[in-house]
Amino acid sequence: MKKNNLKNVKILVFAAMLIAMNIVLSRVLAITVGPTLRITFSQVPIYLAGFWFGPLVGGICGIVSDLVGTTLQGFAPNPLLTVSAVLTGVLPALLKHFVFHDNISWWKVAVMLTANGIVGSLGFTTLGLHLYYGTPWSVLYAPRIPQTILLTATNTILVTLLYKSVLTTFIRQNILGVQAAAVRKRM
Repeated sequence: MKKNNLKNVKILVFAAMLIAMNIVLSRVLAITVGPTLRITFSQVPIYLAGFWFGPLVGGICGIVSDLVGTTLQGFAPNPLLTVSAVLTGVLPALLKHFVFHDNISWWKVAVMLTANGIVGSLGFTTLGLHLYYGTPWSVLYAPRIPQTILLTATNTILVTLLYKSVLTTFIRQNILGVQAAAVRKRM
């Protein structure tokens, strides 16, 4: 990730669009199952923010989307749920860069999203809900395990398809200027 990503207006605008997509997917197009379980594909824009722009921008997208989303719904932010949202943009981006060396395939995306599901959803989110609602661990964990498996599989497909699509080429060329910089180095 370039150090000047936060100074690039195009990246900030695109990140804001990804935050807006996350809020719509998580607050409007989500299926709520009980008080502590929600089926949503809202993590996809945050994963992509981390993949495209690095862990710093991914983490910022995660925290801003969580804080704005909870405020819009009239909830007080839960710090542990916010940590989980930040990790959604940070952890897969770090794994992509340092473990997989920016070489992406569907199974590598599955590994990255599984790691995030274990640490974020099953870890910080469950702990945050346990402390907030006082619900026993067993009651929280039982439905979250199949939910995490289902969402990890679905998100793996969506993230892989979107990351391997022409959208990534567009972002690299028009937002990050990767190809333009490579052309300048050859000259």
